[in-house]
Amino acid sequence: MPTDLELARASCQLDIKSIHDLLLLPSRQLLRNKIRNILEKEPLWDLTTRPHLNQAQSLLRSLRLCHRLLQLRRLHNWSQEEYREAILLSDDSIPTTLHESAFISMIYSQGTDEQREKWLPRCQRLEFVGCYAQTELAHGSNVQGLMTTATYDYEDGRDEFIIDSGGIEGAKWWIGGAGVLANFALVQAILKVPRRDGGLESLGPHLFLVPIRSLTKHLPLPGVTVGDIGPKAYGGFACMDNAYIKFDNVRVPRANMLMRFAGLARGGEYTKAKHDKISYASMVTLRAGMPENMGWLLGKAVTTAIRYCVVRRQFTSPGEQGGREIQVIHYASVKHRVFPLLAQSYAFILCGREFWNQYIQMQEALVSHGDTSMLPEIHSLSSSLKVATTNDAVKGMEVARRAMGGHGFSWMSGVGIWWANSTPGQTYEGDNYVIAQQTARGLLKHLQRLHTAKATGKEYELPASSGYLKLVGVKPTPIATTHDKGDLKAARSLWLNPTILLSLLSSRAAYLLGQLALAISTFPQKPWTDHSFATFALCRAHAELYLASTFLSVSSSRPDIPPAVYTLALIYSLHTITSSLSDLLESETLTPHNARELRYVHGWMLMEGLSIGDVVGLTDAFGFRDWEVGVLGGKEGRVYERMWEEVQWREGKEGRGKREKIAEFEGGQGDAWERVREEARRVLGFWKEGEEGRNVGVRKREAKL
Repeated sequence: MPTDLELARASCQLDIKSIHDLLLLPSRQLLRNKIRNILEKEPLWDLTTRPHLNQAQSLLRSLRLCHRLLQLRRLHNWSQEEYREAILLSDDSIPTTLHESAFISMIYSQGTDEQREKWLPRCQRLEFVGCYAQTELAHGSNVQGLMTTATYDYEDGRDEFIIDSGGIEGAKWWIGGAGVLANFALVQAILKVPRRDGGLESLGPHLFLVPIRSLTKHLPLPGVTVGDIGPKAYGGFACMDNAYIKFDNVRVPRANMLMRFAGLARGGEYTKAKHDKISYASMVTLRAGMPENMGWLLGKAVTTAIRYCVVRRQFTSPGEQGGREIQVIHYASVKHRVFPLLAQSYAFILCGREFWNQYIQMQEALVSHGDTSMLPEIHSLSSSLKVATTNDAVKGMEVARRAMGGHGFSWMSGVGIWWANSTPGQTYEGDNYVIAQQTARGLLKHLQRLHTAKATGKEYELPASSGYLKLVGVKPTPIATTHDKGDLKAARSLWLNPTILLSLLSSRAAYLLGQLALAISTFPQKPWTDHSFATFALCRAHAELYLASTFLSVSSSRPDIPPAVYTLALIYSLHTITSSLSDLLESETLTPHNARELRYVHGWMLMEGLSIGDVVGLTDAFGFRDWEVGVLGGKEGRVYERMWEEVQWREGKEGRGKREKIAEFEGGQGDAWERVREEARRVLGFWKEGEEGRNVGVRKREAKL
């Protein structure tokens, strides 16, 4: 007998394949499915063991994942792209994640051709395993304020930098991948160069390759104090060995400074980078992929919530005795919470990919031609998108969890670990309230230049994301409503017009920017920090306008895209607007009657705009397999049977396999940490396996394939 979820899916009228192709390009699908088919057969990728492990056991498991990935890479002759996809599909940030996404990427983007040639081959085979060391114990988002210094020493024929933390407050902290594994760190430090007349000249933050553990015994090198910082809040990032690293006068060759854009010649002659924001390019690298990643994670949570709410039944209709209980997905209180999350996840994925393409374009121009023209806009936009998507995805996961009622609190919903691993995204790579100020500063600069150009009769070309700046200071024209107040059909026609929706979001962003500029000019004696809350609101408005306009554009760009995707774009835009009505009413962009109509249209779209079958189809279009989502989110909808099976593992023959899997990671805390260190040495020694080991791998591959 089919389940409620299977019945709902059967009623779906959408072309799921075309939507899946929109979310995940066909070339990426081939890559992802190839890797999925391998990983889903691997015992280590049984995610149901994770909730039963403590921190040391989780780290032991993640290092075994690292080691097994290396074996699989050799066995299946994976390309670098395939290997990175396998890391992404592991569902956890493992110790080699940042080695791939940050350490290698930054050597490629900021190292000279000679540095690339020297370092990248050894990094790619994991002889050198690196981490990115910026954050300090007492310093984070303020890169210019870092305490760690790199002082150039050319006395007595030396040609070296002295890396020093300057005390415990300058010790690097939260450094992913370095707690037990990394043997190199890419260190952000303030470059100091001796002046001819004595003293030191500070030249700002630069990147330095610093060895932290020996390549033979994997012990900390002289002058380096390094270790794991311990468990994180909510059990998040349990598979990542976040580290502390303190440097006490550690010497590295001058050639270990990444010098593609700024350089230091022997003797101390400094060549400045073309753009003063080059030092921020490393953080842009890490932020650029976050919007799309947040979309996929939120997609997992909303897929689980929607599928479970289709299966879950509760209460009968009033006056109906003895009938079947109602599927909770039909309740307005569920639709109003969960459907906007589905729209948000689509927005973050599609817009995140569009932004990633812009970032790649900037990166290519920067690396190949030294062209920095796109850097300020990409830096500003990456900050605002990071703020909006991390904030909304984390909030959305909790909303999805609560929509599942009591069972949402079980580990079987899967949401707990996704939420715990996502919530630090609001503070790493720049605290959201801090980096929002960077976007606001950029917008204020554009506004000043626009006004200057206007006063002199010149034109000033604004970035595509900032066209609304021309509306700052312009009194908004109220939306004309010619229909009768009770004409709901006409109201829907008016407020579902994408041009009007985008004009409202533009007016909101322009109003918030104008208010910030007015506050600064009216009270010039106030410190910038007094405006930091206003800058956060402006930053969100800037990002939400970009997300809505891009989502509406992408979803209507081709005739083969099902209308349901465009419906999600309208829901996203309406949800964003109705969540910020106070700004639009305060600016007199809307009247109270307009606001009431907008709320009505938003509610109508949530209740009538999509069928339950279509919503199930839209979650299927993500393409998640059952092992990637929670027990409650299985595709068949046999939730209660699976939940019952999951709790039987402690007793009887049926649970023996799972008991054995968990027992592999058990032992005393001290024993577990020794096993962690031993596993780290295995990962680092894998590249040294000789021809015999490689030949065995070839034979196994030939036998399997």
